[in-house]
Amino acid sequence: MINLSVVLNKTIDNLKLSQIYEPRLNLIVSKLEKLKIILAEEQQIKQNPIRGITRAYLDIFSDYDNPILKDLYFLEKEVEKK
Repeated sequence: MINLSVVLNKTIDNLKLSQIYEPRLNLIVSKLEKLKIILAEEQQIKQNPIRGITRAYLDIFSDYDNPILKDLYFLEKEVEKK
C-alpha cells in the first residue's frame, strides 16, 4: 500500500524544485503544505483542501506525460476518501 505521507512529501519536494522556474506553482505547494499540517495534527478533513490540484497543475504546464500527475491525482483521491 502506498503511504499518503511519503507521496505528499515527495510531491512537495518535486514541486518546490520546479517552483524556481514557474512561480505559479506556489499556490499548489501551499495547498499541499496545508494538507501536510492537517494530517500531522490529525485534524478532521471537512473539505478537501487540494480538490482540483491536478487540473491546476495542468493549467500551468499542460504536461500530460509528467509522472507527478499520478502523485497529484493519488493525493487528491486519497484525501477525498477521508
